[in-house]
Amino acid sequence: MNPSPYDVIIIGAGASGLVCALECARAGRKKTLVLEKDPQPAHKILASGNGRCNLTNARVAPAYYHAPQELITAALSQFSFQNCLDYFARLGVLTTEEELGRIFPATGKSTAVAEPLKLALAEAGAELVCSCPAVRIKRGKTFTVTTQDGRTFQAKKLVLACGSCAYPQIGGTQSGYELARSLGHTLITPRPALSALCVKETALARLAGVRCQVHLTAKQNNLLLDEAQGEVLFTHYGLNGPAALNVSSAVSRALPRGNVSLTLNFFPQLKDPQAFLQARLETYAQRRPKDFLAGILHESVANLLIDFIGLRKNLPIREQTPNTRQRLVQTLCAWPLTATGVRPWNEAMAATGGVNTQEINYNTFESLKCPGLYVTGELLDVDGKSGGFNLHFAWASGFAAAQALAEEK
Repeated sequence: MNPSPYDVIIIGAGASGLVCALECARAGRKKTLVLEKDPQPAHKILASGNGRCNLTNARVAPAYYHAPQELITAALSQFSFQNCLDYFARLGVLTTEEELGRIFPATGKSTAVAEPLKLALAEAGAELVCSCPAVRIKRGKTFTVTTQDGRTFQAKKLVLACGSCAYPQIGGTQSGYELARSLGHTLITPRPALSALCVKETALARLAGVRCQVHLTAKQNNLLLDEAQGEVLFTHYGLNGPAALNVSSAVSRALPRGNVSLTLNFFPQLKDPQAFLQARLETYAQRRPKDFLAGILHESVANLLIDFIGLRKNLPIREQTPNTRQRLVQTLCAWPLTATGVRPWNEAMAATGGVNTQEINYNTFESLKCPGLYVTGELLDVDGKSGGFNLHFAWASGFAAAQALAEEK
């Protein structure tokens, strides 16, 4: 056992843990220890954004998160988008903005974010111990952390920054949930988020590999769960791509209550797609269905929808029945599908669920169940849309916790 306790122990050297440790050390808590279960820190940072690290988004705001809006507002008030840009600029990271407000390191490689963080942590004097999973925590006058190899470490304050169980192949694990539960916290059942959707309609496999811009809506019992505009990628099991990922959190939470209804609008760029299609019916009434859809719909999608709607392939549009023509318009604006599941943890980029945020101080991220304990990042029941929002919350929560720790005597 250490002769004197650390000022703070941080379990997890991911996004929130590294920022928290760095800021604690910079604020004078020189006895800051980071325990990381993997051989190297920042594993998920390195893998994020397909190895490019989408570290924040110019549009970051509470509306992009599944979480209490007050919690996100409090976090962003301490670590805004501009704060994030400035923070990484001071670390020596040059960034660039791409479409939809996504911010990447200018090098196009996630190492440009991970390495400066690790360098700054060492320069600030914090201690990092890797390949050292924490397996047990005892709360007394101090926190005593026991690691898998039998070592014990003591600290006056403790931060759980363990991440979620998403992407187990790069370090996702249930361990953080168990540690939080052992210290009195309750959990919202973790479920995959930012993961592709499985659908009931097997004919969709005919479109595997096809990409389309759509407006995707998810409902259950006629109640809107979520909606997103962007690209979908059709697969042999259902839907992938940014639009599908961005509704997957809401779908994942709803599926235990039953299947979820999806609709695809293939003309998200139009204010009134039904009026557009009705006008097209009049303009191209002499065309056969496949020719009618030429120029506005991917050929493979058109062929499948012709079968789905029941259009007679060799009959001009004007000779189709009125009900069939109306179904054509309705289907192109709201093609109905049924979500039956989301892809498993090894394909999920995030998790919905985790430590109940009602048990956390929104301003400091200190536990309301266990004084002296802080919980940050994806271990909490907080998840954002794709595009850098989850990483921003990780940085922000780690930063906010460190500010609170620095202010304590």
